[in-house]
Parts: sequence; C-alpha cells; structure tokens
Amino acid sequence: MATTDFHNRTALVTGANSGLGFEAARQLAELGYGSIVLACRTQEKADAAKAELAALTGVDPFSTLVVDVAEIASSEAAAAELVSRGAGFDSVLLNAGMVPNDLHRTSDGIEMAFASSLVGHHIIATELLSAGLVNDGGVVVLVGSEAANDDLPKAMGMSVYDFVRGEPSEFGSTPEEAMTNFARAEGGPDYDGNRQYSSTKAFSAWWSAAMARRHPGSVSFHTVSPGANLGTNAARHVTGAFKVMLGVMGVVGKYIGMDQPVEKGAARYIDVLHGNGGPYRSGGTYTSKPKKMTGQLVESRANHLLVAERQDQALAVIDRLAKVESPAS
Repeated sequence: MATTDFHNRTALVTGANSGLGFEAARQLAELGYGSIVLACRTQEKADAAKAELAALTGVDPFSTLVVDVAEIASSEAAAAELVSRGAGFDSVLLNAGMVPNDLHRTSDGIEMAFASSLVGHHIIATELLSAGLVNDGGVVVLVGSEAANDDLPKAMGMSVYDFVRGEPSEFGSTPEEAMTNFARAEGGPDYDGNRQYSSTKAFSAWWSAAMARRHPGSVSFHTVSPGANLGTNAARHVTGAFKVMLGVMGVVGKYIGMDQPVEKGAARYIDVLHGNGGPYRSGGTYTSKPKKMTGQLVESRANHLLVAERQDQALAVIDRLAKVESPAS
C-alpha cells in the first residue's frame, strides 16, 4: 500500500495489545500512519505489542500509553498524559472492551463490561476534545455490536433489557434510574452477562449519536461493530454453556455467516475511520445487515437506537458515572 497519503496521520487505539485492536494498529501502520499510540492495560503488554507490530510491519510509528479504561483514575491519568504530550489525533479508535460472564464491578462500583466499553473511553474522548487534540476532520470510532440491534438468534440469549426498547421496569421506573442501576448492576434481575453486554452496546450506539450533537463541527463520531470475530480474546471471561457455544461457532460460524477473520473485523474500523465504502454519518451506528454478524457494513436503523431523547439520557448517565462535566449548552 502507498504510504504517502497517511504519513502525517496520527491514531490512538485502545486495547491495542491483542485481537481487533492489535490488528487495527497493524493495518494503520501498513497504510503508512506516521504516529500510532498503543493504549494497553500494562506497560508490559504495550511494549510487547509495540515490538511485535514493528516486526510484522517493518515500520515503527508506535508509542505506548498505559490505561485501564474500566477505571476512572487510570483513564483520567491517561487522558492527562495525552494532553501533556500535546499531539493531536486524526483517528481515535476506542476498541477496548469485554464480553462478561460473572458479575464484577470496578473500584468505582460500575459493572465491568459497561465500564470497559464506555467509562474510560468517554473520559479520554472528552479530554482530547476539550484540549483540541482531535484534529479537524478527525474521526472517533467506538466499538459496537450487532447485539445492540436486538435481532440475534434467541439461542444466543443476547436480548436487551426493557429500558433499551421502551418504558423501564426491570432496573427502575425512569430511564435515568434504570440506566444508572443497570450500569452498576444493582436493583435489577439476576445478573446475565449476555444481556448486560447487549444492553451496554446499545449505550455505545447512543453515545456516538449524542456526542455528535454535543460536539457539532469538524469531528465525527461513529459506533462500529467489528462483527463476529471469534478469534479475539474479548470473550476470555466467558464460561459454561456460552463458552461451549462459542467454540462450536468458531468451527462452523464462517460457513453460516456468524464468524469472520479478525482482519475483516478490524478492516471495518479502518473503513469508517477513512470513509471507505461510505459516506458514514456522524452519530451513526454501523453493523452488519439485520440478523447478520458478518458481511456488508450498513447503518443500523433499529428504532430503539434512534431515539434522541434516550441518546441524550444515556450520555448524561455516562457523564455522571465517569465524573465528566458536560459542557454548557
């Protein structure tokens, strides 16, 4: 690939030490990006990823950043470090996350899947935007999932909770109460990791839409599903019957449109970051076609993801949980 078009481009990739994040960083380097920050949970993981990526690509535009995006203090420190470095970004890929099994909360009392998908990413994005470190024409991509569309096979058990699709009752009587209790995994039904994941990914879709309204102008926001990529370690915490099902899907999924190589999943991020196959509307969520987990990337038209009031309510809840001050309107 030609490198001249991208040698002045800069990128930040979270969860860059493995799976989709690692592969996305590799693809960005091979495009010729001049600077790629690998954000990982530990310095050891970041250094190992940097060395392996340099060996694979034959170039070394990589620097490292230590951050646990599930933890507020770590995310605040990482954001402050990026601001102190002073370099702006053209591409911000907020890729880190996990598929949960058992209930775990962060030190801030937030359910782990929700926190790792949204809390630290929101802190980092907000601080970069406030400091003017997302360049004009820059693109912010947050990882999403087909599960947010709520149309996957019932056998997968990945339906969303009631507050996502309509009036809440399972976690509270108002949207804000239900969203907050859900994010803390308090006051609702018995913990179900699959439903927690699906509903968290609805927040991811709402986040991009609400951020696009909050920050109108030259920066665009998108939620992008990488599709079914069973070769990643995102489901490393999964056990029991769901783990068995994922193992079976890893064998037969490519034949039935339910699995694809990690390279194709990461390429979805790259396509949206650069407008390949677009246009991609700022605030839009992009997934596979309805009832699919691979194939062509399309804008989700799931009605429950398109309600502006619910999007803004979700962003307000994320603000409070992440201890981010929303800008004055």
